[in-house]
Amino acid sequence: MKPAIIALALTATAHAWQPAPDSMLTDWGEKLSPDSAWSEYPRPAFERKEWRNLNGLWNYAITRKSADSAPSSWSGEILVPFCIESALSGVKKRVTPDDAVWYQRSFDAPAPSGGNRCILHFEAVDYQTTVWVNGKHVGAHTGGNLPFSFDVTDALKAGDNTLTVKVTDATDTGWQLHGKQVSEPGGIWYTPVTGIWQTVWMETVPADHLESVKIVPAIDGTVTFDFDASGGNDKPVEVTASIDGKQVAKGTGKPGETVTLKIPDPQLWTPESPTLYDLTFRFGDDSVKSYTGLRETGVNRDADGHLRLTLNGKTYFHWGTLDQGWWPDGLLTPPSDEGMVSDIRFLKDAGFNTIRKHIKVEPRRYYAHCDRIGMLVWQDQVSSGTGQNRFKKSSPEWPRLAPDPPEATWPDEAHKQWMVELKGMVDSLHNHPSIVVWVPFNERWGQHRTMDVGKWIVGYDPTRTINIASGGNFFPVGHIVDAHKYPHPDFPFQQGEGGRFNDFVKVVGEFGGHGFPVPGHLWDPKKRNWGYGGLPKNKQEWIQRYTTSIEKLAELENKGIAGGIYTQTTDVEGEINGLITYDRKVRKLPPSRLSKILADSGLLSGKTAASSTAGMAMVAIPDAKVAPVAPAMPRAEIEAGLKSHDRALYIKEGWIRDPYITRGPDDFYYLTGTTINEDDKREKTDPYNIGLGDQSAVGNTVRVWKSRDLIDWESLGPIFTLKDSSFPKPGNVIWAPEVHWIPGMKRWALVHCPKQKSNLALSAGPELKGPWTHPMGRRFGGHHDPSLYHDGSKWWVLSENTEVQPLADDFTKFTGPRTRIDPSSTRPNPEDPSKTINRIGHEGATMIKVGGKYVHLGTAWSTDRGRKGSYNLYYSTSDKIRGPYGPRKFAGRFLGHGTPFQTRDGKWWCTAFFNANVPPLPREGIETRDLSGNAQSINQRGTTIVPLDVRVLDNGGIHIRAKDPAYATPGPDEVQKFDS
Repeated sequence: MKPAIIALALTATAHAWQPAPDSMLTDWGEKLSPDSAWSEYPRPAFERKEWRNLNGLWNYAITRKSADSAPSSWSGEILVPFCIESALSGVKKRVTPDDAVWYQRSFDAPAPSGGNRCILHFEAVDYQTTVWVNGKHVGAHTGGNLPFSFDVTDALKAGDNTLTVKVTDATDTGWQLHGKQVSEPGGIWYTPVTGIWQTVWMETVPADHLESVKIVPAIDGTVTFDFDASGGNDKPVEVTASIDGKQVAKGTGKPGETVTLKIPDPQLWTPESPTLYDLTFRFGDDSVKSYTGLRETGVNRDADGHLRLTLNGKTYFHWGTLDQGWWPDGLLTPPSDEGMVSDIRFLKDAGFNTIRKHIKVEPRRYYAHCDRIGMLVWQDQVSSGTGQNRFKKSSPEWPRLAPDPPEATWPDEAHKQWMVELKGMVDSLHNHPSIVVWVPFNERWGQHRTMDVGKWIVGYDPTRTINIASGGNFFPVGHIVDAHKYPHPDFPFQQGEGGRFNDFVKVVGEFGGHGFPVPGHLWDPKKRNWGYGGLPKNKQEWIQRYTTSIEKLAELENKGIAGGIYTQTTDVEGEINGLITYDRKVRKLPPSRLSKILADSGLLSGKTAASSTAGMAMVAIPDAKVAPVAPAMPRAEIEAGLKSHDRALYIKEGWIRDPYITRGPDDFYYLTGTTINEDDKREKTDPYNIGLGDQSAVGNTVRVWKSRDLIDWESLGPIFTLKDSSFPKPGNVIWAPEVHWIPGMKRWALVHCPKQKSNLALSAGPELKGPWTHPMGRRFGGHHDPSLYHDGSKWWVLSENTEVQPLADDFTKFTGPRTRIDPSSTRPNPEDPSKTINRIGHEGATMIKVGGKYVHLGTAWSTDRGRKGSYNLYYSTSDKIRGPYGPRKFAGRFLGHGTPFQTRDGKWWCTAFFNANVPPLPREGIETRDLSGNAQSINQRGTTIVPLDVRVLDNGGIHIRAKDPAYATPGPDEVQKFDS
C-alpha cells in the first residue's frame, strides 16, 4: 500500500531541490526526487494501514546550541531524511557540537475523532532531539540510532499544522555513541552525521492499540508472543499465522500474557530457504501485520572438540563481509530502498551467507530485506570511545586476546545511556530472524564493564549468540572469542593455553581489507586512498591477495574457526578495500567470480581441494551436509491452484531434472526425468548438485512416479537401467528420459540420451516395465535430447536443437530425412557480435499442436551463454511440421527444459525444476532482477508445474505465456527483446 504523502506548505517548489554540487552520487542518488525520498513503509515487521510519510522538503536553519526557540527566518530547504552534511540533503554543511540544527514543515491533518490517537515517529535522529507541534512541546529524545515516537494527538488541530524539530550533536567530543563518524574524518573514520537521517512519519491508531510484540520462534513450530498495549489490557489479542495466503495456526491471549501458536509441519528459515510466515494481530479495532521465521541459533561441539555455530541445530559456518552501510551521497542514509537491497543481493549472489553490520543500526527495512532474501546478520552496537573522546580514556589499551585484559572506566550516567541504547537496539530488532549474533563492543572502542554487559545481554536475549567484543579485549562471557587479523586471517590459538578459549566459539571477526583503487570512482583522488597491507601493483595481484585470504580461512576452518568476516562490502571514503566502489557503480569482481573463488577454496564444504565443475561453463557443486529441501505444497493448496490455474504449484520434492509428465491409458499422470539412483544418499544430503561434473548425482536408471491427481505420487521404481540399453558400453548416466503411451501398439515407448548412447525402447506389453526391446537398435544413437511427438497417426522424433524426422509405424526405421527447424527471427550472438543466432535455443526441444498449428518449443539461457541468466522456454509456430517457422517468442522464465502438458480439464501447464548452482531465489522482485552473472532459479528442487495461457489469437497466431507473474516476464538479462 502506498502511503498518503502530505504536501509541504513551503514557499519553494519541490523541483527546485538538487543534490549538493561537486558530490559523488550513486545511480539511485542521481534519480532521487523529493517526492521519492524514502516513500516506503518504514516498519515492515509491525505494519498498519493508516500512515503518513513526512519525508520531503523541510525548512532548516543552524543556530547556536543555546537557542531555545525556533529561528524567525530559515536558511533554505533540506531534503529529509538526509542529514545536513550529506549531498542528498541539498545542503551539505558541517555543523559543530556548539550548533543546533532546526527543522520545520507544515502538514495537513484531520481533526482526531472517535478516540483515535496520532503517533509521530522518528526512525532515527542524531543525537539529542526536541519536538514541538503547533508550538507545543511534545517530547524529547536522546540517542542517534534508534526509532522513537510521541503521541501528538492533543497538539494537533484540524487543517494546517506545524512541526518543529531541534537537534544537537556532540559527535565524538562526548561519551555518546557515534560509531564511525568523527569531527575530523580520515583513515577508518568518516564524515559526521547530524540530525534527521531516517524516515519521519505519522500513523493513526485506536485509543486501545498494540505498542509492541516480542516474538520467539522455535524449530518445532512453536511461536510465542508477548504484547505491550496502550489501554484495553482486558481485551484479547487474536494472532493468526499463514503461509502463501493459507492460515496454519491461530491463538488468543491478552497483553501481559504469553500467546503460543503451534505451526504444523514447520518450514524452517535458513539463508538457503528463507521461509517466512505471515502474522496478523487483532486487538479490538487495531490490526497489525507482521511475520516470523522459524529458526534457532546455538553452539555445539564437533567430533574434534571444536565449538561451532549452529543454525536450526546443525553446524553452520558464518561467511560474511564487514558492512559499514555508508553512502557517498547519503552518508548513513542509503539513497533509496532499492540501493540498500542492491548491496545485500550482491553479497548473496557472491556466496556470502552473513553480513556483519558494523557499528551502525540500519533502517528497519534493511533487516526485513535480510529476512526475505536470506542473510544472517551480526549486529554491532554503535560504538563510542573514539575520535576526540579517546583522550578521555573512554577506551582501554588493546592487548586483544591476552590474559588479564584492561577496560575503561565510564561514569555511571554515560554507562546508563550506553545500556539504554543497547537495550533499545535489541528490543527494536528482536523479531528479525536474520539477526543471529549481537556484538556489544567492537575491538576495545568504549569497552567497559564487559562482564556486566555480557551477563546482561546473555540473559536478556537467550535466543541469540553473543560476541561480546569482536576483536577486542577478551573476557570470558558470551559465546564467542573473536580475533581481528589483517590482511590475511589468522587466530592466536596459543593464547588459549590453559583452556581459556575451550568454551567459546572461535571466529575471525575481521580480516582482508585488500585495497584496489578504481580511477573515476574515488571519494577524493587527492587524498590517501588505502587498503591493508599496501596497494597491489595491478588487479591480478589484488585478486590473488583476496583468493589467498579465503584459502587461509578455509584452512583455519579445519582448525576450529567457525566464522569469518571479510573487510569489506564497499569502499568508504578513503578506504578502498571494498568489493564494490563507494558509488556502487563498479563491482570490482562479479558475484559469479567471487562465488567461484569461494567454491574453489572449499570453505563452506569443509574441503580445501578445488570443487568439481563441468558443463558449458564452470559450475560449482556445493557439498552440503544437510539438504534444506522444501516440502511440496499442502494438498489443499495444490487442489486450489489446479482449479484456479493462476500460480505455480510445487507438487513433488526430490532430486529430478528435466521433468516430463504425460497421461497413460489408465488416465494416471506419469512423471519421469533425469533422476538420481533410488538408493543414492545424495538425494537427501546434496541439495544443489545440478548433475554436472565428476560429482554429478545423475543416475543410471529411469525412475517413474504416477498419480491420479498430481498430488499423491506412487513410485514405480526404476523401470529402465543402462543394463537395458542397446549399447554394450552404454556410459554411466541417463539424461532427459521421456515415456509415451503408443496406442497403436498398446505399448510404452521410452527415449533418453546422452547423445551417442541414446535409446528408443519399447516395453514388452501395456505395463510400464521391461523387458525392453530396441526396434531401431543402435541406429537411434546420436540423437541428443530426443523427444517423441504424435501427429495424428504419425510419430516424429525431435532431437538436437532442433531436427525433426518421421518414424515408421512400428518404430523400426525413419521414413524420411532429418529436417532442421529454426525460428525465422535472429538475435545477437554474445560470443561474436558480428554474427547472429536463429536457433530456438540450446536443448530440450518439444512439440505440441494448438489451433491446427505446430508449436516448436525449446530451451535457452536468457543470455544465450551457457549457465548464465535464467533458464527459459521459447516457441515458434508453423503450419507444417517441417516449417517454415515464425519468429521466436517468449513462453516463460525459469521454464527451461520444461514440457507443456494438459490436465484432464484441458488446462495447459508446463513442468519446471531447479537448475541452478546456488540455492533458489525468492520470488519477490524477481521480475526486475538481472541474473546474467550466474545460473539462478526460483524453482525448488523437485517438480513444479506452472500454468500456461495457451490460445489462438484473432489473427490466427498462437499465444503461449506463463500465467504466474514470477514466470511471465522476460528478465532484464534477456538478450532478445520481447513484450513483457
